[in-house]
Formats: sequence, C-alpha cells, structure tokens
Amino acid sequence: MNARTVLGFMSGTSLDGLDGAIVRIEGSGLTMQASFVRGVSVGLGSCAEPLRRLAHGDAMTARSIVQALHDFSRLHADLALQLLDGGRADLIVAHGQTLLHDPPLSWQAIDPAIIASATGSPVLTDLRGADLAFGGQGAPITPLADFVFFAHESPLAVLNLGGFANATLLGTRASGVESIEGFDICACNQVLDAAARAALDRLFDAGGAAALSGMPDPDASAELSRVLEAQASAGRSLGTGDEAFEWIERRRAWLAPSDLCATATAAVGGVIASRLAGVSRLLLAGGGVQNRALVAAIGGNLPGATVETTDSAGLHATYREAASMAVLGALSADGVPITLARVTGCKTPPLAGSLTPARPRGAPR
Repeated sequence: MNARTVLGFMSGTSLDGLDGAIVRIEGSGLTMQASFVRGVSVGLGSCAEPLRRLAHGDAMTARSIVQALHDFSRLHADLALQLLDGGRADLIVAHGQTLLHDPPLSWQAIDPAIIASATGSPVLTDLRGADLAFGGQGAPITPLADFVFFAHESPLAVLNLGGFANATLLGTRASGVESIEGFDICACNQVLDAAARAALDRLFDAGGAAALSGMPDPDASAELSRVLEAQASAGRSLGTGDEAFEWIERRRAWLAPSDLCATATAAVGGVIASRLAGVSRLLLAGGGVQNRALVAAIGGNLPGATVETTDSAGLHATYREAASMAVLGALSADGVPITLARVTGCKTPPLAGSLTPARPRGAPR
C-alpha cells in the first residue's frame, strides 16, 4: 500500500481549543509506520460557550444546538483547509466534541458532511460508538495508536494530561499488542481549569503560575485526593459527573486563589503518580504538559523515573491525541478494530467508525 496522508482532529473535554494533525502512514494494519508531519491548534472562539453549556447539561433550543454543531464543524473544515494548504487528505478523522460520556451513553458531536464538502476528502467519525454498542466503555481508545507511534521505544508509559488523565502502558515491541494496558486515572484539567475559573477568573492557570506561587492546604488536598482516588480505582471510563466541580465549590471560599490552584494541582499530580508507580519512563502529552506545577507534582512523586514529553519520541505533545485519531482512522480503514477488550471491557471489539464519502470540494453548504 502506498503512503497515505491522514488528518486527525481532537477537541478535548477541557474545551480549550481544536487540534489538527497531519500524519503520514506507510504500510497498513498494526505494522504501519506513522510519522507526525505538522499540526495546528486554534481556539474555539464563539463555539466554546454553547458547547460548554451543552456539556454542562444546560437547556438549549434545537436551533441553538444545531447552530453550535454547524459552527464547530465549520471550524474543523477551515482548519483542515489551512493544514492541507491546497492538497487533499486520503482520510480525515474527526473525533468530535464529547458533550456526554456516561457509558453506555456517549455523544461526540460533529457534522462530517460539512468537512467532507469543504475538503473533498472522506471523513471518519464516531470512533467510540461501536465499542459502546457492543458492551464496552468506549475509552480509552488511544492505546493502539500509542503502540504504533511508540512501541519501538517501549517499555514505557504514555500519559495524557487532558480534561481527564489517562495512561497507556506498553511492553516491549516483541510482546506485541497483548502487553498493552490502558486506563483512565482521574479528573485532571477539568478540575484544574475549574479552579482557575473560580479563583482567578481565567479559563486556565497559564503555565501553572498561580499554583506555583501558592501553598497546598493539607486537609483540602486530602479531601480532593480521596475523590480522585475513588475515580482511579473505579475501573471504568470517566466522563460526565466526574469533573470534581463540587470540591471547587466547597473550597473556593476558604482558600486564597493561588492556594486553591496549588491544592488542586498537588492532589491531581499525586493521584496520577500513585497509579504509575514503578514506571521507569513516562512520556507526557496533552494540554497539561504546559502546566509546570502539574508536571512537577507528577515527577516529584515518581522518584527514579524519566519524565519527558512525547516530543522526545518524535510526536509533538500538543498534537498526540489529534495524531492518534489519524492513526486510529487508518487502522479502521484497514479493517482493524481500534479498541482492546482488556482496556474498554468490550469482549469482542468491533470495527469502529462511520465514513462520510468524499464530496466535490466546495459543494454547496
């Protein structure tokens, strides 16, 4: 099979932006070689507020919902045209915005026809739906993509610091996919960003500056840690209802702004590290890698481990999830189920995705 150009999109539960990544795929199936080419991130702009309202379960009219999803899909189309710069992708893979995840219920919202019409490329969506329909949790879904990208560097762990933290553990390449483990850990940027909104009136604590200047409160940190440890030991996919917003509401009036951020960060970092004890090499990715306080809290609780970003293994940390969507889409196109029974709980993982065929570029909207 000739080399393929696949474009992947990801917008995380933190609702802090849309990432697009172009990946060059050589070969097929689980023996494929994937190379990150380039990526671009954009803010959600006017899409952010209605999507946040939907994710929080606020009442909205049907017109408002459809308008929000139309605008969000147009944002994908515009970013795709920017990334492709006059070229075309063999496949575009759009995860969509997770507005609800409470298995077996899950909603990753996107209108693929808008993207296909603008780009002239086929678009694969609904990567979780088949796993959910066959009894799985629908997440995590990135472990096979991590295997494709990083198995040559294994054994190691890949940690996504997104709205929720999740990890992939890879054995040696010789041990194959049978050695892959993957699991959600706890709320991450969901709770850290909520602390920043409540204490700083900002969307997030840029660079973890407020957390670094504050002092964690032992009692409040222990309280949040108990909530997060319960999530980590639940053995399920995390999502709607797991954001730990209640802790923010209880503690925001009692702690100084920087101390609230420091306390939340210490608890999140500590719980994440406790689930990765014994890991010798840890690759970090996702928006949380920009939070120096969070990275320090994780690394400080993993003595002896090498902690670095996925950049060290050739994949830009910001675009790891978008690039993973591209690889998962290519695997699906090759007839490979993208989920693993021991990760999602689906006994017989089915082929994933819904394909919208290529349309003539610039067809009427």
